[in-house]
Amino acid sequence: MNLRDQLKKAKLLSEKDARRLAHEERVDRKEKGSQQLEAEQAQRRAELEAMGEQERRQVQQRQQLVEVERARQAELDAVRAILADQARKPGPGSIKWYFQLDDGSLPWLELSAREAQEVRAGMVCVVQAGQSGAHDYRLLGTELARRVARTEPRAVVYAPRGVLV
Repeated sequence: MNLRDQLKKAKLLSEKDARRLAHEERVDRKEKGSQQLEAEQAQRRAELEAMGEQERRQVQQRQQLVEVERARQAELDAVRAILADQARKPGPGSIKWYFQLDDGSLPWLELSAREAQEVRAGMVCVVQAGQSGAHDYRLLGTELARRVARTEPRAVVYAPRGVLV
């Protein structure tokens, strides 16, 4: 069903106008000739294919952006789960371990001798467990701290030099 039939069915085009348009179309086809009509049809097909290809590319780009965002969000959720589940509170100990934050403040943790040795050796890093500004610090293994630092670098508040590189 072509556009003229649809307009006629919707009663937007009278029978007289439909006949007039059909006559004009026949006259136009006769004047142009079959070669020009075929060329116009080929050009229309090419334009439609180009538009379809462009639309496919746009859809593909949007899907890629959605996938990237989904992967980023999944990694962010995984890092938050690591901070919640894997980071451990420092045990009671007699050693006060001071470290400097980006704002210049010097918070400290009470560590056992074993934990202090692990921090010095670069086996664990200090991460911020709570909100920014809250002084809730935990210890996290180096491999997990590297993953956290890639996604949320502000969460790792202390790591020995060269450990996170």
